Amino acid sequence: MKEIYDWVPWFRALARKIAKGGEQYLIDKARDVNWKSETPALLKYHDENIDPFSFLYFLASKNTTGQRPIVYPSVRDQFDVESTLPDVSDADAYIFPTPPPRVPALFHDGKTFHPGLLWKLFKQVVEDNPNVDPDDFQEVLNIGKVDVTKLTQTLFLINAEYFLPIDNTTGVVSKALQDLSLKELRDNIRREGLQKYLSVVKNLKEAFPKCRSYEIALFSYLQSKSGVSGKFFHVSTHAHGYETGDDHWETFRENNWVYTGGPKPGVSWDDRLDDGLPESGDYPLNRPKPGDGILVRTGVQEGRAIGIVYKNDYADPGGLFNGNSRIHVSWINKSENPLSGTAERRGFNEAEKGNSTYSAFEKTEGYKSSFNLIERLAPDPEPPPKPKEPNAMHHPLNRILYGPPGTGKTWSTVNYAVAIAEKKDVGAVEGEKREDVKARFDELKKQGQIAMVTFHQSFTYEDFIEGIRPVLNESSNVQYELSEGIFREIAERAYGDAENNHVLIIDEINRGNIAKIFGEMITLIESSKRIGGDDVARVILPWSKSSFGVPGNLYVVGTMNTADRSIALLDAALRRRFEFVEMMPELDLVPQNIDGVNCRKLLESVNKRITVLLDREHQIGHTYFLDVEDMKSLKRTFQNRIIPLLEEYFYNDWERIDAVLNQNGFIRKIPIDPNLFKQSDLIDEGKTIYELLLVNDPAWEDPKRYRTIYNHEPEKSDSSL
Repeated sequence: MKEIYDWVPWFRALARKIAKGGEQYLIDKARDVNWKSETPALLKYHDENIDPFSFLYFLASKNTTGQRPIVYPSVRDQFDVESTLPDVSDADAYIFPTPPPRVPALFHDGKTFHPGLLWKLFKQVVEDNPNVDPDDFQEVLNIGKVDVTKLTQTLFLINAEYFLPIDNTTGVVSKALQDLSLKELRDNIRREGLQKYLSVVKNLKEAFPKCRSYEIALFSYLQSKSGVSGKFFHVSTHAHGYETGDDHWETFRENNWVYTGGPKPGVSWDDRLDDGLPESGDYPLNRPKPGDGILVRTGVQEGRAIGIVYKNDYADPGGLFNGNSRIHVSWINKSENPLSGTAERRGFNEAEKGNSTYSAFEKTEGYKSSFNLIERLAPDPEPPPKPKEPNAMHHPLNRILYGPPGTGKTWSTVNYAVAIAEKKDVGAVEGEKREDVKARFDELKKQGQIAMVTFHQSFTYEDFIEGIRPVLNESSNVQYELSEGIFREIAERAYGDAENNHVLIIDEINRGNIAKIFGEMITLIESSKRIGGDDVARVILPWSKSSFGVPGNLYVVGTMNTADRSIALLDAALRRRFEFVEMMPELDLVPQNIDGVNCRKLLESVNKRITVLLDREHQIGHTYFLDVEDMKSLKRTFQNRIIPLLEEYFYNDWERIDAVLNQNGFIRKIPIDPNLFKQSDLIDEGKTIYELLLVNDPAWEDPKRYRTIYNHEPEKSDSSL
C-alpha cells in the first residue's frame, strides 16, 4: 500500500520539469509522447493548445489498463522524470482524479485559448508553498471549459501535498463536515473564489489530523466506493508480541498497513496455525473488511493513529496468515495522544462500542474529530431525508411510460426528467414552452444530473453496471480493462451530490433482457432497499469488488412500446418495482382540416379497427400526424410511416390492412390470370393478390381517399368535414 501514493512525487517531478522547461519545452515534448492514438485531443489544434493544465489533466485521463502501460512510460522517457514511475500494472498505484470519458480534458474549447494565463497560474501552484493570486485563480475558473471540479482536480495533480480536489469523492466528506452539498460547495467557490476554496481545504485538513492532502483524497475515494462501517478493531504496534520488544509504528505509518499475530521466536507459521487457528478458519485478523476502522496503540495508554481498512490480505483464502499478509489502511488521523482510559492488552481484536479500548480512543480529544466524521458517514452515506415542504412534489423512484408507438413517450421523458431534477410537478413543466424545457434538459444532461440510454437485444449487465472490456494495446494484442456502466456512473454522481435529484432515462426498456441487464439491481432499486430506505441493501459488485448501493435521489424513467411487448408479459419483478403511466393517442393534438381531410377522425377510425382486429396496445399514436400540414406531407406520412407500421402489425396480411383503411383504394386486388398455369388445380380459387399503389399515383393526394377511411357512407358532392 505504500506504493499507492507513488504517483504523488512522480506527478510533482513532472510538473517541476514542465515549469523549469517552459512553454516551448512542453510543446516539443508533448508532441513526442506516444499517446496511443493517431490524433489525440491534446494535439488537435495549434501549439497554443498545449498548456500545462491541459497536458496534465489529459495525461490523467489516460489511466485505463490499455493506455497506462504505453502512455506513462513514454511521458517518463520524454521528460526524463527522475522520480520512480509507479508500476503501470498496479491499479492501486494510480488512484488519482481521472476525467470521465465524456468530460473534455482540455482547458479550452478548441477556439479560445488562454495559454499565458494558464502558465501564469501554473508557475504559482507548482511551488512548494504556493502563493496563488486570487484574480488569476478566478480568471482560469471563468474559462469556458473549466469548472471548479476540473480546476481543483488538476491543482491536486500538480501539488497533492497542498491542494485538494472538490469533486464527488471529497464532496461526500465535506457534506458530512459542513452540511453543504457538492453543488453548493462548487457554487460558493465559483462565487467567492480562491479564499473560499482554501477555506474548504483547510476545514478538510483539520478533520484529518496530521494527514497529507493525498491521504484525505484517498480516504474520500475509498469512502465513495465502499463507505465506512462504523465497526472498529484495535492493534498493538508490538506486532510480534512483547517478546521481541520491537515497536512497529513507523513501519505501520510509512507503509499504510498494520499486522500482528506472527510466531514467537523459534516457532514456525505452521506451528502458529496449529496452535491458534480454529477449525472454522475464523480469527480476528480475518474479520476486518473494507470500511472498518483500525485503532492503533502502543501498550494500553498510548494512542498512535486511526485508519480505515482498504483491503485485508488475511481475508484472502490464499494469503491467510502468510508471513507477508497485511491489513492495508488509509490513515485518517495520525496524531499521537495519551489515551483517556486504559486499552485492552491484546495484540489484535475487535473494539466494540462500550469496551475499554473503544472508549479510551473515543474520549481522547485528539481523536474526537475522527469519531465524529465516521459517525456522520457510517449510519448512512446519504443524509437523512429532509422533511417534505408543504408543496413539495412527490415522484416515484421508478416509473415507466408505456403505450403504442407514436404517443410521445420519449418526448415526454424530457418533461418528467426536468420536473424530477427541479423538484416540480410534471404538469407545471408541461405547461412551459418546449424550447425552454428542452434547454434546461440539455444543461442538466451536460452537468451529469440526467443521463439517457436505450436498451436493445445485445445490451448487457456489463454495459449497464460494470464489466471487463477488451482493448487493443500498441502491439495489437488484446488486453482487458474494467469499465463502469451508465447506471453505476449516474448512481455514483447522485451519491456524491445528495442534495439534487438525478434521473436515468431508459428508452425502450422492454427491448432488453431485463433480468440480465439489471442483475442484482432489480432488488436494490426498490425504495425500501435504497440508501436511506427502511431496509437498506448493498451488494459487492462482481468485477470491481466494490460495495454498491442505489442512492435515494436517483430516479429511473423508462419508456415501453406496447406494440413490441404487452405490459402483461413484462418481467414480474420489474412490474412490482415500477409505477406505470399509460400514454395513449391524444386526438386533440391531431389537425382537423388538411385540405378537407379531418385527420383526427381518420386516426380515430383507424385505431378503432386496429383494436378490433388486434388489440388496443397496437394503436397508432398522434405524433405520426404532428408534422402533417398539407396533402403532400399527409401522403408522406402514410407511405413512409403508417403503411409500413400496418405491414408490421399484420404481418403483410393485406386483406386486414385494407380493412383498417376501410378499403379506400390505396390497396388494389389483382385478378389472377387463369392461363398463367397449365395445371389449374395448383391455384387456390379463393386466393387474392393485393398490390399497394405506386408511390407516384395521384390517388395518394386525393382527399376523398382519406375521407373514405372515416366516412361510412358514400361520399357526397358537398361533403363537409
